Amino acid sequence: MPGRFACLRVPRFLVASLLRAEPELRGVPLVVCDADSRASVLDVSPEAHRVGARPGLTVAQALIRHADLIVRPLDAAALAAARAALLEVARSVSPLVEEVGAGEGADGPAEDDARGGEVVLDVGGLERLFGSPAGIAAALARRAERVGLAAGVGIADGRATARIAAAAAVARREAMLVAPGEDAAWLATQPLAMLSRVCEADLAARERRGWAAAVERLARLGVTRCGELAGMPVDEVASRLGKGATQMWYVAAGRDRSPLRPCVVPHEHVEGTRLEYGVGSLEALLFVVRGLLDRVVARLMTASLACGGLTLALELEDGSRVERAIGVLAPTRDVKTLTLLVRSALETAPPHAGVEAVHVVATPDRPRANQLDLFRPAGPAPARLATTLARLAALCGADRVGRAVPPAGHRPDAFGLLPFEGKCGAVTPAAERSELPLVGSCAALALRALRPPRVAQVFVEAGRIAYVRADGFGGRAVVSSGPWRIDAEWWSASPCRRDYYDVQLSDGGVYRLYRDLDAGCTESTWFVDGCYD
Repeated sequence: MPGRFACLRVPRFLVASLLRAEPELRGVPLVVCDADSRASVLDVSPEAHRVGARPGLTVAQALIRHADLIVRPLDAAALAAARAALLEVARSVSPLVEEVGAGEGADGPAEDDARGGEVVLDVGGLERLFGSPAGIAAALARRAERVGLAAGVGIADGRATARIAAAAAVARREAMLVAPGEDAAWLATQPLAMLSRVCEADLAARERRGWAAAVERLARLGVTRCGELAGMPVDEVASRLGKGATQMWYVAAGRDRSPLRPCVVPHEHVEGTRLEYGVGSLEALLFVVRGLLDRVVARLMTASLACGGLTLALELEDGSRVERAIGVLAPTRDVKTLTLLVRSALETAPPHAGVEAVHVVATPDRPRANQLDLFRPAGPAPARLATTLARLAALCGADRVGRAVPPAGHRPDAFGLLPFEGKCGAVTPAAERSELPLVGSCAALALRALRPPRVAQVFVEAGRIAYVRADGFGGRAVVSSGPWRIDAEWWSASPCRRDYYDVQLSDGGVYRLYRDLDAGCTESTWFVDGCYD
């Protein structure tokens, strides 16, 4: 159905963003103060509100009213991450999303101001996916809770009505659904003060003052409900009370059709926090990073994405900023694996001073899917391979994990590594699988290459190999064949001239040896190149 809007509103958003970063502060009287001067109170939790703390007071005045208040400075990084998380929740339902009031409250604190914790989205026609408007509201509230935000949801025909419904949903702690075509009837019973408090964010600073003056003049006339304002002639309202009251009349009458202003989708997911003091311990720093990774992975899962790349940015006590690019070989959502990668990067190159702020930047990527075979059992999920690759990269290094490919050249034992790509974990179709060649009724032996080749001691009698000794095995030569000589890259600075032999020893093993014809007198000339299985 066209022309339907939903609004997600998080009350006391400054406190909500801090509680999302520090869940252990839930349930305590919390006060958020200015980060620069730490003198004025910007927002308070419901527990602090009950003991007398209010936005607009100084911190000293709030502490006089209740000495056990927990005071925290505004964390700009946590606030930006919470705003981005709320936008991603909305985008997981609809592609048309608008962030409302990101700079709200700049002219002065408001007691119940969302402070940027409000988004509006177009939900026209989404009943086919979610079943009903109640299903849409439940999905939005559930996904917001998954990323650590408790939001009220309102759905209506008009954008402004949806915002007012979301504010009412916050007060009543349940979703507020306005039936199609019933915006005016529902608004008629709503207080005019709620309409003005919600919709002032759409106005410029000068227009806000005119709007507030219009609300005050209407209150003196006894007009306190939206229905009472909507019953007045719009021409008389415009001529007597001005432009602000006229805009208010259209909203109160359910005739506001202001368009949605979609915002740009960011390419990266950022989570960050500022610490109270410099942290120099690796374990303490990893504890902070683990919380950031938990939150960023929750946001990625909401958008059905995975982490395809990771960057760790650290602000140090000496004012410098360092970044660590952490390679993720395959898209993953495993927080333990990402933490292991961060640990490996920090252990390799630890910061030279205490850390005061931490930022985690995750590059989103699509998780790899598996095309199942109709006639074969399902194999391991691609996500398990991605997790294994990431852990191997943390242990061995990202440049040591990949798929082997033959490089350009003629050396028989040369190989290179490329990142895994394509259908990781997918079952190979039967047409692409090659069966082992048969010799008579027995399968041919497979050569298992030893990399690097093992140095061997070889004893030769009458021009034939008599005894072989190497690390892990040794014995008398029972059968030997060869040599097969190769002479490759003779034009380069390091030519390759070798004689290869296949030898069966008395211990039952069959091995491939080679003799390096270019080795000097002081170097080993015999090597074990592989073992036949």
